[in-house]
Amino acid sequence: MNNRKITYAAGGVVWRDAPRGREVLLILRPKHQDWTLPKGHIEKGESWDVAAQREVKEETGYDTVITSFAGYTAYNVKSKPKVVFYWHMEPSGECEFEPNHEVSHYEWVSALEAVDRLTYEKDKELLRRLVTAED
Repeated sequence: MNNRKITYAAGGVVWRDAPRGREVLLILRPKHQDWTLPKGHIEKGESWDVAAQREVKEETGYDTVITSFAGYTAYNVKSKPKVVFYWHMEPSGECEFEPNHEVSHYEWVSALEAVDRLTYEKDKELLRRLVTAED
């Protein structure tokens, strides 16, 4: 039996209120040329929520406040299972974003625009569920 190691990651669905309504934060990763939600691996001894906030800060420059649990996605990367837990977050303070090799750009977009823009179906499904749950 193949004992495949599961990759655990955590991330944020970061929201803000804007003049045109609520917006969500997406990142563009140049290595993959994909639009996704900020997320990353959990470090040894780190809790899921702390990892999520650290990754959002590293990838977007925003400190955040967690407002609630948002859900999870599960999929395979190179035939290994990966699970990502997401939290609803709000930005706290000013952004200190510097484009880098991991994230070249970020953008605030409406939830509907985000569903169109996101590259991966699992991300789209998560966001659709979150938007539907709020109506």
